[in-house]
Amino acid sequence: MGCEGRTVVLHDSIVADIVLIAPPLFEYETESVLQGRLQSSVMSISETDTALARLSAIGVQILTHPDMIKRAREIARQFDLPNIYDSLYAALAELRGCEFWTPDKAFYDAVKAGSLFVRYLLDYS
Repeated sequence: MGCEGRTVVLHDSIVADIVLIAPPLFEYETESVLQGRLQSSVMSISETDTALARLSAIGVQILTHPDMIKRAREIARQFDLPNIYDSLYAALAELRGCEFWTPDKAFYDAVKAGSLFVRYLLDYS
């Protein structure tokens, strides 16, 4: 799903008044990706700053849960994952009782059989 598809998902969530949530890792990952694009000259400083401003305007709520890391570890171990990064998002969604829409096909394929709340972003319609 390219930027247009993700924009549709974002638009639909705004129209439906759905609050977007993410673990604290989201902020670090976002900054890291944008810094990498800046460093490799894929984006300019102005484009990076604009992307950060747009992301801030979306209002993703950064949340945590007392059991989030423990649950992320359990998910990673249950599905034999090499790290807990994506599992943190899944754990937060599970603990908050909501869906987790991921663009990461490898993660989705690893957990789909055992998870009723993880969805693949390309399947969004």
